Amino acid sequence: MGRQKIIYISHIMPAEVGNGGVHRGYQILHQLSALVGREQILLFTPETLRAGGQNGHARPHGGVGRQLKEWATFRAGTLRRAARNPYRLLQRTNFVTGLHPALKAFYEEQIKGLAGQAVCVIDHTQFSELLPLNRKHGIPTISCTQNFDALAENFEALTTSLHVFGGGQTPRQQVGVYAALTDFANELQFLAQCDERLFISKLETGVTGSLGLRCHYHPYVPVGALRAQAERIRQRRETSARAAGLFLFVGTAAYGPIGKSCEWLIENVRQHGLPQGVRLVGVGAGTERLLPAGEVVPGLELKGWVEQAELDELLVQARAVLVPQQFGFGALTRLPELSCAGIPVIGCQHPSWAIDPPPGFEMLEAAWPAWAARIEQLSRAEQRVFADDYDAWAAAQPQPLAHVISRLLDEPARAAH
Repeated sequence: MGRQKIIYISHIMPAEVGNGGVHRGYQILHQLSALVGREQILLFTPETLRAGGQNGHARPHGGVGRQLKEWATFRAGTLRRAARNPYRLLQRTNFVTGLHPALKAFYEEQIKGLAGQAVCVIDHTQFSELLPLNRKHGIPTISCTQNFDALAENFEALTTSLHVFGGGQTPRQQVGVYAALTDFANELQFLAQCDERLFISKLETGVTGSLGLRCHYHPYVPVGALRAQAERIRQRRETSARAAGLFLFVGTAAYGPIGKSCEWLIENVRQHGLPQGVRLVGVGAGTERLLPAGEVVPGLELKGWVEQAELDELLVQARAVLVPQQFGFGALTRLPELSCAGIPVIGCQHPSWAIDPPPGFEMLEAAWPAWAARIEQLSRAEQRVFADDYDAWAAAQPQPLAHVISRLLDEPARAAH
């Protein structure tokens, strides 16, 4: 593709160590780098935009007058956002899309002159105010979001309100539902304005496609360093024994849908106990707060965030990983990673609506007797997940990002001729 560039705007710094969002960002950056070369990618995150907007490149000197003008511009933007969702004047939501004028000015300065030479990939709706700048400078925009952001970030307010719909909502809860759904309507407007739409989940792909918008299912698979890491765990599992009765659950419990699902698991363990000889370890940000301070449940250990080396060691030793998720949008990046690492998974049906379940994923009803029985069986007899089965699954997954970008980059060249 010569010297053509890709602008990648991510809500989080992509890396091989971190939560599922970080890993999805790494997958996208890795695939973009394979397409045009890492040196041809302009990566923007909230941190790099803030740093650029504050270092003087985007702010000509103008003293108090300039500052007042920027304040007035930002205030006008705030009023425009309020007009798009007047319910937020009565009930704030967690869905935020506004950017300071200095950050937009910095971004625009970086993309000037790239018309016909670049494509922009945006992974979160919070950057929606950059879309008009891309259009102004002739740069196509691809949405590659990790969720329906408005619904994911307003999850707590929506579920709390909807669960009491028949039992007498308060006026504040009613307004909260309208505010969240108006945010979602605005998100759909953003998606409609993009040139292409890619989704990590079949569920989001289906909903968006049903509304008449062209979109593509672009599932998560571990690539690069993430795949190498999973394969190292598989190799270690093949040459070592499992720890007696060790099971894990892994996830960011601080994130609403995962937290509520983990609470279901913990409450069942509290009430009914674990099968004899079983030890269950919870790993991930927020898992350490799933029990009240000082409470001890036999066989249950909540570690919170751990270093990668400790997590790898637990994954090598574990009989299986429990995935109790029953709520939320997006997709669980750890399911393909665990399959690649050769680790069996027990899970509910919900994740299967988002992705084709990879080898090793065993679906159970959301009822504790079924889970307890299967945990007890796996504590006595090991189940293997074979590398060939995972490779066949991964090869069958659609990966349309490269095709979509190539088409958008080629269109200006064809038009020029």
